Amino acid sequence: MKLAVRSIAAGSLAVAVHAAPYSCQNKTDELDLAHWPSTQATALDRMITLNANQSNFAVFDADNTIWRYDIEESSLPYLENLGVITRETLDPSLKLIDFKDTANYTETLYGYYSRLCEIDAAVCYPWAAQVYAGLTIRELKAHIDDLMVLNTTIPTSYWDGDVVIQEEINPPKIYTGQVELINKLAANGITPYVVSASNEEVVRMVVSDPKYGFNIKPENVLGVAIMMKNATTGDLTTSRKQITDGVYNQTANLDLVFGTYLWTPATWYAGKWAAVLTYIDMWKKPVLAAGDTPGSDTYMHFNVDVEKGGVHVWVNRTLAKYEQLQTLITEAAEGQAANGLAVTADKNWVVVLPEEIL
Repeated sequence: MKLAVRSIAAGSLAVAVHAAPYSCQNKTDELDLAHWPSTQATALDRMITLNANQSNFAVFDADNTIWRYDIEESSLPYLENLGVITRETLDPSLKLIDFKDTANYTETLYGYYSRLCEIDAAVCYPWAAQVYAGLTIRELKAHIDDLMVLNTTIPTSYWDGDVVIQEEINPPKIYTGQVELINKLAANGITPYVVSASNEEVVRMVVSDPKYGFNIKPENVLGVAIMMKNATTGDLTTSRKQITDGVYNQTANLDLVFGTYLWTPATWYAGKWAAVLTYIDMWKKPVLAAGDTPGSDTYMHFNVDVEKGGVHVWVNRTLAKYEQLQTLITEAAEGQAANGLAVTADKNWVVVLPEEIL
């Protein structure tokens, strides 16, 4: 479970990068990073100046990185409360453990998901992406659009041991600062990609819809890809396969039906970097990696091309996660040194609090 809690001041966390002065040929001044603190904005502008218009790319996690809160963890109770996804409509292959019901309480799907997370993220991450089975992209897109403008929390409940906890889940709130950054990167010839542990189609519904402002090409969204079926022909496909084959058509895919079978690489933890190697570039490294989850996003962070002035962007949700990050940075730097590699894991970190980029 991912929580978004303010816990520390940003000023003590931000680390600026060192770079050459700005070039008038780059568009660093035309698109302002107005929703970033000045120190962090300066660091990002310097990185852009160094790497503009050289066929570079950047990678962003989605949940809690380019928007606040988690799109799957909010869409699940939202759709359950609407009766769109229910225990009865849940694909039988996704009933991995028994539901924990009592005479007075019927477990929610959100609670079920939470108990799967207690087993392991490798169980609940794919489950959350598979749970849309039976819906078309068109149907789910309409619900996601409604979720993105929701101005209330979403009531649900889950088990904490043997106690039922009533919970209010926040819908996603787009970080304006990340919209600015992603557009500024693109304007300077640095291609932005999203690499998410959420369902690839769900993430694409937001970041590739112009009304949300990210303007990321649909082909540049990498997530947990689920096999989809053409209800007329019975043919199976995924957007990722279509993109690779050069036949992707976002509009033509709207009536494809979600199944449950997973495509690979699976984009969580090391799978995020595997997706970069598979679908972006095997040799070139990103000049920016942005994330918020220790262990998962850090596979991308620790492969940033720091020697080109690349930066690690960290959206710091909690002190505990920041402390976990520091442990991973220390271990990574020691590993690089021990293997005769340039020690870059502990350099060029740009850290920001969620509320600072809303």
